Amino acid sequence: ILDDLQWSDELTIELVLGDILEAVFDGKGGCNFLFAGVYRDDNMSNEHPLSAKLSNLRQSQSVHVTDIDLSSFTKRDISEIIANELRLPSRVVSELGDIVHKKTSGHIFYAVELLNALVRDSTIYFSLKTRRFQWCWEKICSLKTSDSVAQFMVSTFSTLEPEVLQMLRLLSCFGLHTDVDVLDILDASCVAPFDGIRTPLQNLSDLGFIEVAGGLVTFTHDLIQQHVYESIELEQRRTFHIEIGLFLGWKVSTSRTSSDASSLEGAVGKMYISESKSQGSVITERSLLSIATDHINHAGPEFVEQSERKSFAIWNLEVGKELSARCDFGCALHYYEQGIAFVGNEVWVDECDTNGKYFCLDLYEGAAEAASAIRNDTKVKHYTNVIIRNVPLDNSLPAWITLISSLESHGRHLEILEKGIKLIQLLNIDIPPPPPSPTA
Repeated sequence: ILDDLQWSDELTIELVLGDILEAVFDGKGGCNFLFAGVYRDDNMSNEHPLSAKLSNLRQSQSVHVTDIDLSSFTKRDISEIIANELRLPSRVVSELGDIVHKKTSGHIFYAVELLNALVRDSTIYFSLKTRRFQWCWEKICSLKTSDSVAQFMVSTFSTLEPEVLQMLRLLSCFGLHTDVDVLDILDASCVAPFDGIRTPLQNLSDLGFIEVAGGLVTFTHDLIQQHVYESIELEQRRTFHIEIGLFLGWKVSTSRTSSDASSLEGAVGKMYISESKSQGSVITERSLLSIATDHINHAGPEFVEQSERKSFAIWNLEVGKELSARCDFGCALHYYEQGIAFVGNEVWVDECDTNGKYFCLDLYEGAAEAASAIRNDTKVKHYTNVIIRNVPLDNSLPAWITLISSLESHGRHLEILEKGIKLIQLLNIDIPPPPPSPTA
């Protein structure tokens, strides 16, 4: 018996299935010899050396080949196994069987392993009162998919239908969690499966890849999300993020006029979803604009047309302001910095782009204030100094105040004195000379 033949190289396959079998069978059919080889066909292509060798063996007159397809167990199979072991009717264990099947993807080895673990930790126990096996349903429902099961599920991706696999890739772009309401919005987009999201979503739930509860879609294991996301080519991954971000941004902006229908800036300030969503929904905690902006940021400025970068910088500015208003300064700083990355340094030297300088000033001021709130002195200095160098004194006064306040919070009084004197001089305010020393 040889296992995992799909990993064998051409030389090994030729030795085992060629030379050895030819030596055993002399062509007269008089030798009693049983050879069992096990392999995963989902990990093999038609060009694999094992495929060619098996094809030759099936055509051989001296070797009788029997193919046994070992597919995953169905929900009914798992329920019958549990019913036989626990000596209970199938109808009593059907829900337990469904959960075990979902958590193990029908793989009998992992199903047995899981059931043994549930017995060991007394999640499944024998009740002396009822004289039958019972189980703690709360613990059963909160079971997490194990690493080994997640790796097994990852190996079955190639067997998924195209629309189900597309849905899985779409979900992976959101991370471990996705809001169902957001997916409903994306249902009409080009990144969603052609026939809609509901059927593929249900298929993925039945297969155990995801769980849908409380308005959220959650991957059952981070390894699944990670593998799916990394399996998408980088350029296609960025395209996914751009398409998702643009569609979410345009979809929610219902109050725009036809004149700005193609303008990304026209959506700013109008993209906030209603707070009346169901409890547990991600959208109730953050604006849809921030979700759209996250996807644009994942793609990065280098993947966005130069003409669109200013618009996406404004998106980051709006999200940064919203988070600053909530006193979430760490996250706000992230969005301000993303906006700065989109706009670059060219806006400061473009004499014709007055509007660009104003919103760029807002980005740098927001970044400096957020950095000051989290006591990041280095970033406060950087952002305030950029403002002071590039804008007139009147417009840079808030930056001076932020810089001096940051120095004060760190107890750097000599630097405060130096900066204060310099600012007073720039304002052309005369500093009176010190009073004369009293004479003896």
